[in-house]
Amino acid sequence: MSLEVRAQEALKNMCDEIDTTVNIDNIKLDGFTIRSGNKLLKLEVIYEEPITVEEEIREEYRLKLRGKLQEIKTRLSDKINDVVQMTSRIRQEAESKEREMKEKLRRMKSMPEITWSQAKQGVSIVQGETRDEICYLIHGVYYPKFVNDKPIDPIYAKNLITPIIFFFRTVNNRITEFSTRKPQNLEYFPHYHQQRPDCWGQFRYDRSFNNVDDLLKIKYAAEAVLENVNTGSIATQNPRGLPRKVTLLRHLVNIPTAIKKAEKTRLTQDQIRSGIADGIRITQNDVWTV
Repeated sequence: MSLEVRAQEALKNMCDEIDTTVNIDNIKLDGFTIRSGNKLLKLEVIYEEPITVEEEIREEYRLKLRGKLQEIKTRLSDKINDVVQMTSRIRQEAESKEREMKEKLRRMKSMPEITWSQAKQGVSIVQGETRDEICYLIHGVYYPKFVNDKPIDPIYAKNLITPIIFFFRTVNNRITEFSTRKPQNLEYFPHYHQQRPDCWGQFRYDRSFNNVDDLLKIKYAAEAVLENVNTGSIATQNPRGLPRKVTLLRHLVNIPTAIKKAEKTRLTQDQIRSGIADGIRITQNDVWTV
């Protein structure tokens, strides 16, 4: 039964109770007293005899009383309606909040904890587009050092260093997307092997993972893979913001020369302020093989 129906029934019961209790016909004179000085005289009713004048008076009072009772009923009805409307609004607001909370609980997912050590390595996480989707954003560096396993002049290669984001889209501890993104707007980062998402060639990584450290291992391995530009599998020969392939080929040096120059190569102040470690050196061991 709705609140409105219950309120109307309660109002009807109260009005019936008023009509039954407050009745002019039930008001009778049992007697009256007269005080004279310190003496009190009490007169009692012996019998009643209909009097026309009394009936007229009663009818007059009956009409006035009926009007007052109706006024009381109207005011009482208005107050009850106000309470019903207010209660209905409160109930509607509560139901709306309840639905919102249920929807939030339905979409809510416990987010993995990130340790201080992992945060220092650039790890952050956000809720994905679905309840079970979690996205991991891990800061990294794009630093091509080789072309077809031949060293790029370290002095020239230093200018190619670019901070990037390694983006992992996951569902229930399974990687559904792994790509490189720009730190500012998370758009795809253009590089030689970028195909929206990236072309990783022969690099294979486990699609399932147990914790954030597993993703960090993949990230560091991917950084090493991107150090070598394989001209046989590049997706674009002129990525935006990077030199063309033919330009890279003009800056190749032999291993001894690369090692000698790497000893004197240091990052710029802008690169150091961005968080990239100073003193990066190029040696033959830096070549990533698969």
